[in-house]
Amino acid sequence: MAGDTQITVVGNLVSDPELRYTPTGVAVANFRVASTPRTFDRQANEWKDGDSLFLTCNVWRQAAENVAEPGEPPPTALVLDGTRVIGYCGSIPLRLWDGAVERPAYWTKGLMVLPEFRNGPIGFHVCKQLAAHLPRALGLVVAPAARRLFTAVGYSDLGAIGNFVRLLRPAAVARQLDVGALGLALPRWLTAAVRVAQRIGIAGLAGAGAGVAMDLAAAAMRRTARGLTTSWSVGAPSAAELDAVWRSARGGLKASPVRDGRYLRPRFAASYVFCSARDAAQLLGVAVVRRPSASSDPRLRNIRVATLSDIVFPLERRDVGLALLAAVAEAARAAGADAILCSTSHPALARLLRRQAYVPLPGNVHVLLHDRTNATRWPRDLSAWWLARGDGEADEVF
Repeated sequence: MAGDTQITVVGNLVSDPELRYTPTGVAVANFRVASTPRTFDRQANEWKDGDSLFLTCNVWRQAAENVAEPGEPPPTALVLDGTRVIGYCGSIPLRLWDGAVERPAYWTKGLMVLPEFRNGPIGFHVCKQLAAHLPRALGLVVAPAARRLFTAVGYSDLGAIGNFVRLLRPAAVARQLDVGALGLALPRWLTAAVRVAQRIGIAGLAGAGAGVAMDLAAAAMRRTARGLTTSWSVGAPSAAELDAVWRSARGGLKASPVRDGRYLRPRFAASYVFCSARDAAQLLGVAVVRRPSASSDPRLRNIRVATLSDIVFPLERRDVGLALLAAVAEAARAAGADAILCSTSHPALARLLRRQAYVPLPGNVHVLLHDRTNATRWPRDLSAWWLARGDGEADEVF
């Protein structure tokens, strides 16, 4: 949750997972892990174990309940050195829409190899073993080394998802942001120009002027959406309403993770805001905003970034998409965000984002696809996929 410290624990499973359900029907699995730190003794020239730390862990939602293969635990690949885990990669069940039917699949998640083993074959063996147990899988990967490992075991790299940023408080962003530290592959002259403007104090003024212009342009582009009503709240619409929205949206999609009530409600249960667009009482579209975390990426210099984690609406209803984006901006501002980040590979959403003053930036998250069944000819063109920043829990960065 917002404000909590996030840590990664590497260790050994010391109890069998126990699956249960909350009163609201959310699945949660409980288990215990023992984590033993290792330090290098330079005098003895060897690694030595420290005191073990025992932790009780809770895994929620789809990681606890397998929607891809009911009754089966999600596949996990481990490489052990004795009882110590030295390599790991897990999976998160999902359902994929292929343009006609839903298919069981998995997200690959959490590839890890201990530092002292990264120059050997451990990473390859982990990826190979996991791929052998997944009928079909998607992965969202940033690190080039991880992309090479997955492609070596049969995954196809479909390319990088494009990023889009909407500045809500451009003056604050212009004053604080270190564009050079973000690794966005911007032209050197542009990075240098921004830094000069920050030093002499005109960056904030320029940002404020740009913000007024962007807000006016975005409002003008939303005229077609005036007949719709929008709202946002921490509570999700009903499962039946979300199912109806997904059924109306999926007909225009060639490939996408299934985004119905069974997925959206438990997936975005905490730290999120649901934005709705309605015609009278009928829900026509929904978007999900992740509120800024209390501690952001140090490279952002305390700039608070909200994330457009998911959005679902019929592609032919551009007015619904524009109305949702307006509600997203309102919800993000209310959460104290300075900017909104959205990632998408689909040109229909990209066009709407540009109309709402979102600035395109180079993508760094690559989509990897693997299907051992050959039952479906999935698009190899990334623009045919409806993907979002919240897929595979990739919105946890900010």
